Amino acid sequence: MSSSSQAFQFGRYEIIGEIGRGSMGVVYKARDPAIGRLVAVKSIPETFGLEENKREEFIKRLRQEAMTAGRLQHPNIVIIYDVGETEQGPFIAMEYLDGVTLRDVITAGKKISLNQLVEIISQVADGLDYAHQKAIIHRDIKPANIMIVADNRVKIMDLGIARFPMSELTKEGKLVGSPSYMSPEQLSGKSIDGRSDLFSLGVCIYQLMTFKKPFPGESVNEICYKIVHDDYVPVAEHNHELPPEFEDFMRIALSKNRDERFQSGAEMVEALTIIADQSYQEGGMEGVRDSALREDLEESAVGFEDSYESNPNLSHSSNIDDLFKELTLTSRSVNLRGSQSRGGGKWIYLAGALAAAGIIGLILFFAMRGG
Repeated sequence: MSSSSQAFQFGRYEIIGEIGRGSMGVVYKARDPAIGRLVAVKSIPETFGLEENKREEFIKRLRQEAMTAGRLQHPNIVIIYDVGETEQGPFIAMEYLDGVTLRDVITAGKKISLNQLVEIISQVADGLDYAHQKAIIHRDIKPANIMIVADNRVKIMDLGIARFPMSELTKEGKLVGSPSYMSPEQLSGKSIDGRSDLFSLGVCIYQLMTFKKPFPGESVNEICYKIVHDDYVPVAEHNHELPPEFEDFMRIALSKNRDERFQSGAEMVEALTIIADQSYQEGGMEGVRDSALREDLEESAVGFEDSYESNPNLSHSSNIDDLFKELTLTSRSVNLRGSQSRGGGKWIYLAGALAAAGIIGLILFFAMRGG
């Protein structure tokens, strides 16, 4: 971190260093001198590019939503402490997390088991269900906003941070926000509810298990058109190891019609759990399609213990702490070496990219030995 980055504050918060940058702002590691607590401060300087009346409206909405979200108390939702405005623009102070995002996992090409997927998604879905019951919609669920921290915990970030309306997504040729994870109704400018967040979570699941996006495109317009009008690219085109029932799951999760999607996070998790538990049973869920899968949501998954040893996608544990430890330890060692010549920086959000080469090298090494 350069000395210049130490020379400013947001309100009373003393900036320690930059954590990462996104389409809507910059996230800093900071200290609250009032109580000596570390916090993450997200600044939103992009508001300066808006017309004055739109900027005032946005900041008002930001305050309202941050105050509402600040009252949420859930173990899988990042705590919001404060919202304010300085010469650098509006900001939100929130719980500081030391971990790796799902974007890091994807960038690193880190393959996860179905059980690990269930553990991650169950925590995200639980947090979303809680927020939705309070009439709070996230509207920006994506891998970069979901973080794995220590002790098998998953946290949803950026809940309560207002988004620019679709009319402001592009300005002066610059894209603000990513449409890849938005629901068809969100892109169409229709009213949205919690099922929009669940569509976005479905896109995250698809990407975690394939390292691809379900609606690829060369331009924003192409991506938006595909999400609204076209079918997603079948999972089997990218990952042949997943059971066929996973395709049924994705078909429901990514349905254009929100009434045909999973209606809650709990329902989504239950379906995913059934697939993970039964996918390699003898007889399993062979031939199950949408309607049958929905019926199975009411049934308990049993008798799957013997399937573990024959199923490379399952493990005896749903432990996700290994992902946290592996990626953070790798990124920290890289950051330590780099800090000697560059002054350090941004290891959390660059973890996946920095770890990818080493992980791929190990995979190739053991593949060659096994051959």
